[in-house]
Amino acid sequence: MRHEFIPYDIAFREPVTTGSGAWTHRRGAWLRLEADDGRVGLGEAAPLARLESAGALAKAIEGGPLRDAAFDLAALDLDAQRFGRPLAWLLADSPRPQVAVNSLVLARDPEALAAQAARAVQAGYRTLKIKVASAAPEEDIRRILAVRERVGEGVALRIDANGAWDEETALRVLRAVEGCDLEYVEEPVAGDLRAVGRRSNIPVAADPASLEEGERVLRERGADILVLKPMALGGLRPTRKLAVTAIEAGLGVVITSVLDTQVGVAGALHLAASLPGPERAHGLATVGLLEEAPVEGLDPPHGGHILLPKGPGLGVRLRERTP
Repeated sequence: MRHEFIPYDIAFREPVTTGSGAWTHRRGAWLRLEADDGRVGLGEAAPLARLESAGALAKAIEGGPLRDAAFDLAALDLDAQRFGRPLAWLLADSPRPQVAVNSLVLARDPEALAAQAARAVQAGYRTLKIKVASAAPEEDIRRILAVRERVGEGVALRIDANGAWDEETALRVLRAVEGCDLEYVEEPVAGDLRAVGRRSNIPVAADPASLEEGERVLRERGADILVLKPMALGGLRPTRKLAVTAIEAGLGVVITSVLDTQVGVAGALHLAASLPGPERAHGLATVGLLEEAPVEGLDPPHGGHILLPKGPGLGVRLRERTP
């Protein structure tokens, strides 16, 4: 098969601020895998690190899980095209036709964040995710309380610290917002999450950086929920194997993007649609954070859900490039 990596550098509509810093643009590459029969499969490699040059991107995708994930997705795309069904049907006998998703609300000011959350709920989202730990703990407490007060009960709230708090800070914030009925806190600290989980009534979610780390967290019961990024774990197939094992063991599983384009998000969507167990909101409503990318075929979220593409394979395609 012939393959080509097509690099991209796309600005975010607004800076995305997390506990690990601010993102102003997204750099990655699409994989175009052409089979001998003329069919083309698409994959994507979008490093989790913020890269500042094309050379840094090329080095990041020359090997390892990112490259594996891109080829795994493109190969599945080709197989599903030959099968004549959406990719999710290669992963499960009866995948969901649509996937519930959370809305990522990013405003820094508590009132602005609460207003953004209210607009998301009005648009049909029933799960909201708040990035924390880039501001002072007292400010994050005000932000979380403001959102819960504005949206009321019945809307699930998740917070994500990206491992930026120390244990004392994490517990101070979590105890202050215990009355907000949080669904979970993701990566409150770097390292062993059980130190926080044992001393808090709020479920703890792990976001493993590798497949091996995810398997270790599952084996040690180091978290209540696994937040899985197929891009970081080597592709849809190894991620699904870990996810199903976790669900069967009684853990929650959330599939999320890495703020990638419609190609990677569509792959993660097919994976989420294939999972067994109760429906959860997944972290896949992120394409709108980017300026327009030359990809078509994936519907935007509607009513807190994203429809699975109906065409055979991945269901998305790159628009023709102009000379």
